[in-house]
Order: sequence, then structure tokens, then C-alpha cells
Amino acid sequence: MFYDIENKSLKYDDIFLKDTIIINEEGQKEKAQDTYFLSACDDKLLKELGFAKVKEEETPSFDEKTEELHQIQNYDEEKNLYIISYEIKEKTLEKLKELKLEELKAIKEQKLLFIPFKDTIFQIDTEAKINISGKISEIMLANLNNTPLESIAWIDKDNKIITFSKEEFLEFGVSIAKYTESIIFKNDELRNKVKNATSLEELNLIAWESEK
Repeated sequence: MFYDIENKSLKYDDIFLKDTIIINEEGQKEKAQDTYFLSACDDKLLKELGFAKVKEEETPSFDEKTEELHQIQNYDEEKNLYIISYEIKEKTLEKLKELKLEELKAIKEQKLLFIPFKDTIFQIDTEAKINISGKISEIMLANLNNTPLESIAWIDKDNKIITFSKEEFLEFGVSIAKYTESIIFKNDELRNKVKNATSLEELNLIAWESEK
């Protein structure tokens, strides 16, 4: 890897073609190209060609949760050396809050996919809720019309068929509504705590699992 001084960019291959002029057998000037392998050039020739060697320092280890890695690029004209170094900076409280909010959102979305009920786990994503609402409407209509509807078969998360009575399925629907509401309210509560946090220590104490 080399540094292109004029274009201020990195060159990742080793070959450089330099435009030149040659005199052919008829004494006429023709455009041509000289081929250089940059890795074989000394520092003086490299600079004449408009390039510098690149020195990249080892990437330091850091805590990705609370720190950020910043790359520093600097061209030392006197040494004709392009130096890539790294420094570690602590993330600002506002940045950490943003990350915490993203974490809470991911947890909320995951929790809203499934619900425990009747000793098993059921899927309750958007499509599942539409299907459940449709079945509840069917039960309500059957009740109004005194139509027999003794049991409802539903599939759980593991594709196992679970049998519900009408009353159990209606209870299932109510549980989903309450569960969804509790997750949304919980998320809002934790989000407000994050936004109001005034220190990293306070922010670290905010966690879905630790909340009751």
C-alpha cells in the first residue's frame, strides 16, 4: 500500500505506469509508459514518482461499549512517510444514550414477537395478530348466532397444535392485548429513564431484565 501525494489517496496495488515520450526509429515522438514496481523503489524515487510509503500502527484493543476507535492519517513530508495511527476516545453520554435506546428498541421488538400462554410459546407478530383477531371475530360471531364452535386448534412457536376452548381462546386474545400493552409501556418507561440519565453510572443501571 502506498500514498498518492498529489491525489491524497491510498494506492493498494504495486504497479505504477508513468506517462513518457520516446523517439521511434523514424525520429518521431510517441507517447509511451514506463512501468514501476513501487515496492522496489527507494524513498527518493518514490517521491519523484509522487508516492510515499505507508506505515500503519497496530490497532489497539478497546471497549466497544464505552469507547470509540479513531483513525488518524498524517503525511510526513520530510520523511516522505504516510502514517496511519489510532487513538481511543470515550463515547459521549449522548452517544451512549443513543446506543442504549437502540438496545431497548431491539429488546422490545423481540419481546413483541412471542408470548407465553397455556404452558407454551405462541408467535404474536403482526401477521399472527391479524389471524388471532380474525379467529376471535369468528368466535364472537358464532356466539351471537348460537353456532356451535366447541374448540379451536392453534399452532405454537414450535409448530405443535394446541387445542383451545372458545373461552380459552378469548382469554388468549385478552392476554396478548395486555402483554403487548405492558411491553410498550415498559419500553416507554425505560426510554424516559435513559433520556433523563445524567451519568454513565446511572445509564448502566437501566436494563430491561433488572426492572420489575
